[in-house]
Amino acid sequence: MNSTDRRPARSARSRANRAFVARFVAGIVLYAIALSLAVAVDGSAIPAWLPALLVLPAAGLMAWANVGMYRSADEFEKRKIAEAILIAFAASVPLILAVGFLQFFFLPALNWIFAFSILMLGWVVGTVISVVRYR
Repeated sequence: MNSTDRRPARSARSRANRAFVARFVAGIVLYAIALSLAVAVDGSAIPAWLPALLVLPAAGLMAWANVGMYRSADEFEKRKIAEAILIAFAASVPLILAVGFLQFFFLPALNWIFAFSILMLGWVVGTVISVVRYR
């Protein structure tokens, strides 16, 4: 057998990455199907919450993907991930609580997705800070 005929062995990291992508994409697809079905049955005899139940396994798949990715990381990667999540939590929770409190006085009622956006933006900022810090 020629040495050029061999395929390189997959590393544990690449297997973990493939599993993460497969689970996460499956969760996103299931999520999109659930939302599409909920919109499609709107106004029909079928209650919209019934197809929206597909969101539960979709969220489970995405959570499983992220937990599996975290567990497959080494200590340094885990430290960076934990720091990014901590920064996101520490920055977004006071902002979300302040916005919710100020809605009682003068801010207009905001959609729940606004709070989710603050949390995701905090995660992005936390990730950037973690990457810069450990460069």
